[in-house]
Amino acid sequence: MTMIFQANQASGLPTPTWIVPGLQAEFLGNTSSLRNAGPNVFYVHVTSSGFSIWTSLTSLLQSKKPALNPDFLRHHLRFGETATHSTAWRDIYQLIPGAILSLGAGVCSWRFEPWAREERDSETAGHPGTLLENVLSASPGAVVLELSGGVDSTAIAYSLSGRSDVEAITWADPDAPDASDVGHARRIAGKLGFEHRVAPVSPEALFVIPEQFEPDRPSVSLFMMAERDRFVRDVIGNRADVVVVNGHGGDHIFLDPPSPIPMLDLLACGRFREALHYYRALVEFHGAGVLAPLRYRHVGRGIGRASLSLGPGKRLHRRLIRQACYENAIWSRLGTPYKVIHPFTCPSMLNYALSIKPHEYVGKGTSRLPFRMAMNDYHGTEDHSRVSKGHLTGVFQKAIGLKQGILAAVLEQGVGAKFSMYRVDEMQRALKAAAFGSTDIHPRLMNALSLELFIQHWSRLSGMPRWQLDT
Repeated sequence: MTMIFQANQASGLPTPTWIVPGLQAEFLGNTSSLRNAGPNVFYVHVTSSGFSIWTSLTSLLQSKKPALNPDFLRHHLRFGETATHSTAWRDIYQLIPGAILSLGAGVCSWRFEPWAREERDSETAGHPGTLLENVLSASPGAVVLELSGGVDSTAIAYSLSGRSDVEAITWADPDAPDASDVGHARRIAGKLGFEHRVAPVSPEALFVIPEQFEPDRPSVSLFMMAERDRFVRDVIGNRADVVVVNGHGGDHIFLDPPSPIPMLDLLACGRFREALHYYRALVEFHGAGVLAPLRYRHVGRGIGRASLSLGPGKRLHRRLIRQACYENAIWSRLGTPYKVIHPFTCPSMLNYALSIKPHEYVGKGTSRLPFRMAMNDYHGTEDHSRVSKGHLTGVFQKAIGLKQGILAAVLEQGVGAKFSMYRVDEMQRALKAAAFGSTDIHPRLMNALSLELFIQHWSRLSGMPRWQLDT
């Protein structure tokens, strides 16, 4: 049963009441509050007469066939992935684990603070090495570790050391099997005694969304999901007790990627030289002029309550943490048969990350420095070091080259073009540049492609030639 509750059935029910395990509703006059205390993602279809709650997005969209949400789609094209209760469809909202959705007369609001779900009850619980071990010790059965070779996956690898049931996988560009991070991952796996596979990513398999997947928003993460799922299935075979572990979210909770906001913290502390040095590094990172980093001032707009603060870096930090937890809650439930664990977005690790002040470390080159130092000291090693990544860029360039004609047609005939969400000529130039091996793939191009492929996926599954868009 996919439609599990309707608001007009609520008369006579006590308030608050548990609708299904993990989902609590409270009715106060014309206002309803839904709290997700369980592990599942729910979808709420809101109408003038009330609301319905669904557990399957596929069944909801096949039966309701709602209009697209233009505000959400334009926001995605402009900023990429940001955490929100809105979805790509009008009047359909998502309720992820740990979130509260409040519905009133024409108003919908969302609260999501995953770090508040757990209290730190001892000083030892605050050490990141202990926290990671505690999360992973509760994982029964064999473990498949997605070992990228970066700091986060290396930390998880060390926290799994001593286990004999760990198999590590490292994704690689078939033309660069010895990239620095792949080599680092291979060395770490050998040192810890893990069986290790280097999995070359096939360019032909990118930009494909498997039919069993239920993504609820456009995302560039979709481009590699089919390959990732194939590799994991090859490893686990028919075993049902296997868990997949990765370090996704670590870059967010330690305030990466580079943002101009910590620079304001440096200025507020009177550290003007470091602020200037940090901003120069941002300009070099973004590579599009001295004003390019300022576009990140809008990261997370609409997430949390808008208010003045003397700690803008910490405010952005919380927004990035929400984003990491949001992504993990969604992408772990695409329809894969195995369980995925993200240790960096467990509440205890989030509380550790929130205890770090970004402005105290950006002047030293990275806000992840205290974590790296703590892990190296804990394990008596220097393996938690900065390793350059990005070796899969070449795979995406090759995939774009192989499918340039198809992708060009998708952009020209898609929803974004029809409703002027992007300039087709601009996207075609960016596509051509990427196909001919440009070292920089335009982020807006990737966002546009994710939008169009996402809509194509759901049109195919719902039996519609084209989704309608109310303008």
